[in-house]
Amino acid sequence: MPRLTRQSLRLRLIIATEAVLLATLALMSWYGMRLLDESLLSQLRTRVREVEPLLTAAIEPPMASGKIEVLESVLSQIKADESFVHLVIFDASGSIYASRGWDGARPLPQEDSLDQLPPGPAFHHRIALTHGGMNLGSVRYALSLDLLHEARARLLREGGLIAAAGLVSVFLLMLYLGWAMTRDLARINAGAREMAEGNLAIRLVTSAKGELGQLAHSLNTLAASLEARLVEVRANEERLGLVIQGTSDGIWDWDLLSGQRYHSPRFRELLGYRDEKAFRLAYDDDAALHPEDRDRVIEAQKAHLDDHRPFDEEFRLRCANGEFRWFRGRAQAAWDAAGRPRRYAGSITDIHDSRVTEQALRESEQRFQHVVRGSTDGIWDWDLKHERYHISARMKTLLGYADDELADDRASFFVVMHPDDRARVKSEIARHFTERIPFDTELRLRHKDGSLIWFHIRGQAVWGEKGDVVRFSGACTDIMAHKQSEERIRQLLTEKQVLIDSVMVGIAYVKNGAIINSNRRLEELFGYRASELAGQPAAMLFRDRQAFDLIERECRSMTEARPMSSRELELTTQSGDTFWGIVTCRALNREASTEDSVWIFLDNSDRRRAIEAVRQERDFSDALIKSMPGVFYLVDRDGRFLRWNRNLEGVTGHSREALAAMRGLDLFAMEDHPVVQEATYRTLKLGEYQGELPLLTRDGQRVPYLMTGVRIEIEGLTHIIGIGFDISPRRQAEDEVRRLNEELENRVRARTAELAAANKELESFSYSVSHDLSAPLRGIDGFSRMLVEDFAPLLPDVGRGYITRIRAATHRMQLLIDDLLRLSRVTRDELKRGPVNLSGLADELLEELRSAHPKRVVTTRVAPSLIVTGDRNLLRIAMSNLLRNAWKFTSRNASATIEFGVLRNSDQTVYFVQDDGAGFDMRYAGRLFGAFHRLHRASEFEGTGIGLAIVSRILLRHGGRIWAEAEIDKGATFFFTLG
Repeated sequence: MPRLTRQSLRLRLIIATEAVLLATLALMSWYGMRLLDESLLSQLRTRVREVEPLLTAAIEPPMASGKIEVLESVLSQIKADESFVHLVIFDASGSIYASRGWDGARPLPQEDSLDQLPPGPAFHHRIALTHGGMNLGSVRYALSLDLLHEARARLLREGGLIAAAGLVSVFLLMLYLGWAMTRDLARINAGAREMAEGNLAIRLVTSAKGELGQLAHSLNTLAASLEARLVEVRANEERLGLVIQGTSDGIWDWDLLSGQRYHSPRFRELLGYRDEKAFRLAYDDDAALHPEDRDRVIEAQKAHLDDHRPFDEEFRLRCANGEFRWFRGRAQAAWDAAGRPRRYAGSITDIHDSRVTEQALRESEQRFQHVVRGSTDGIWDWDLKHERYHISARMKTLLGYADDELADDRASFFVVMHPDDRARVKSEIARHFTERIPFDTELRLRHKDGSLIWFHIRGQAVWGEKGDVVRFSGACTDIMAHKQSEERIRQLLTEKQVLIDSVMVGIAYVKNGAIINSNRRLEELFGYRASELAGQPAAMLFRDRQAFDLIERECRSMTEARPMSSRELELTTQSGDTFWGIVTCRALNREASTEDSVWIFLDNSDRRRAIEAVRQERDFSDALIKSMPGVFYLVDRDGRFLRWNRNLEGVTGHSREALAAMRGLDLFAMEDHPVVQEATYRTLKLGEYQGELPLLTRDGQRVPYLMTGVRIEIEGLTHIIGIGFDISPRRQAEDEVRRLNEELENRVRARTAELAAANKELESFSYSVSHDLSAPLRGIDGFSRMLVEDFAPLLPDVGRGYITRIRAATHRMQLLIDDLLRLSRVTRDELKRGPVNLSGLADELLEELRSAHPKRVVTTRVAPSLIVTGDRNLLRIAMSNLLRNAWKFTSRNASATIEFGVLRNSDQTVYFVQDDGAGFDMRYAGRLFGAFHRLHRASEFEGTGIGLAIVSRILLRHGGRIWAEAEIDKGATFFFTLG
């Protein structure tokens, strides 16, 4: 058997080697013939490229000239070349023009292409003939391929001989190699057979080298590895058995090829089978599935086996007692190389209890959802652990939003919340989270239409094991209608309380003798607060307890005909003071078991005081009438005297009895009656009259009186009061005053004339001073200038300095003279008052200063629309001096600020000009507004010291004043007022 094996292996090796060699030789022959054909084709193309130019050059000239004999000679010479089989020339019409080697009896062969070697003995081709751009026709020629075919046949003969020699050599070589290779093959084959039979301890010993030696070594290594893996597999089988026995899952295995099925003991226990034999007889996988789950599970198994989809399903299996339990099944198949399942194994886990719990939870959740959908409250839920938020559809509906219009997040809840409620609600939520104080509050949420809705919100947090909040849920109840009702009730109660508090009587609600409620007037009457009165006995308000008991008994015994009892009693306040009041008691709920009553307290002190005041007023008026220096009387509408004073009797000389029988018109002379009647009419019409009317005495004298008539109403009837004063002394005084006024007017006129003359003389003097002083100054300045211009080279530096100082002094003197004249004019010029816009003047003057000094950086602020009444020219001079001073004294600042503004208070309006310049020492502020007083040297800031004196005079003439506040190097502020 080993020999046959060695011979068979050696034969197969020789046959395989020879087959490979033959295939290689055939491939090489095919590739060599291909290369040969390409080489021959390349030689043919080269021959064609060489022949065709020669043919056209030889044939075209004689054909174009029509020399047929020349053309025949050329064809004979060409045909002499043995490589040409034949030549045929065609004219332009396609007719044969001339030929060599072609008899014309048979048709010409088909033309060949240069893309492949022609199979025939010759290559047939056509070329066009042209001369001078004219088509002469074409020429057909055939080149012999005998040389090419002969070379190809020689190569095939030589190649065949070489291939036969190679085959013989390889056959002999393979005989030797087969013997050498199979020498140790018997040992290797025997050892491998023992290993296959399970003897993994055997090791192959051979002296073979190369592949057989490596094969023996590999078999030894394989045996050692299989021996180690066998130990490991046995350990794994033991471990797997322990796992199967200890796991809570049931294990099953299905060999799809043999049909054998395995179910672990735990599998049987889960289904309630204790006996394996009973399990095998009663259990079937498909029959055990619940009818509702069978199709789904079988479809999932098919998808796993056919499409390799994961199998993880929950289903119900019938147990030994006939009941169904829920299991979770997971399985995994193994497939062969063709993709067919060969093994299928898995496990089942008992999930019946958790599934029942889940079902109960799902039903509870459904019930909860039904409750939520049916509830009028909005529900919200914050899963803080997983950052998931939910706002129920009902909650969104309450706010006017569709379910997809309001996002389910925490921010949306606070976005719709009223800004005034956010901080409070966040604080209450934080306290609920940290202190676990119940979260129950009211807040306002904004509806989609922009309106605000009141909600009563309640929530409950869920805390984790670490004390952190993991969930926060709650409900919102729309209490807008309740709030509106509360507001209406509150308004009604407020209106009721306001109404009760606004009445001028004290009201107390008394129950079983104790005060339950009271109004503000009662507190004012007795000096108690409402909290102090509540629960106290009503008797404490009375000075006499017996008086209280009396009115209380009367109150209880009142009938519908007489429902209340009223008495004037003396009452006691908290401070112990007493006052008289009218107390009214009315019983309530007569049929009830409690004794309820309302007590009304009216302060009668005013009435008592009024009565006393009337009495006192009557006494006072009687004393006043009696003591009046003039006459007084009271008449009715018909003129009858009702009351009068004694002066009327004394002035007229009529007795009391006589005046009682007279009428008012009788006190005046007959010629004065029309005036008296007119005065009476005007008094009745207008309510008051005053004029001079002489009274008629008993002896007929007319005494001048200033009479005043006043219409009054007494008990609904019209009366007239007449009051008169003797104006005889006043008449005399008026005459004396008139005389004194005329004398004063004459004196004022004379004084005015003297003042006008003095002003004129002062003006002439001022002009003379200006002219007489200015002329010498101009002379001094002119001659000084001439010295500098004409004799400057002759003067030393000191002399030129003196002349410069002289000119500067004359310039300052001229400025002083001009300012003195301006100061004198300010005091003399007549004021022309009118509306003056100080803001406009300030803007105009500042713009002039800015134009004159364009390089300065000055920020100006002017209060708008400051309108005053005054002389525009004088006020412009005053504003100019103040603003120019501010501009001058800020000249050393890199950037300055000047402001003109106003300060208003209840007494007066104060204007001010403020700068941030050099300022001054306030100790010398009193010298500022005098002429020629300066607080800075001329070398620092130029000026004459007259400007502020002019401002002071102008403001004095306008009835105002000026003062200043300053600080050195921090600026100054000049305040002024206008009358």
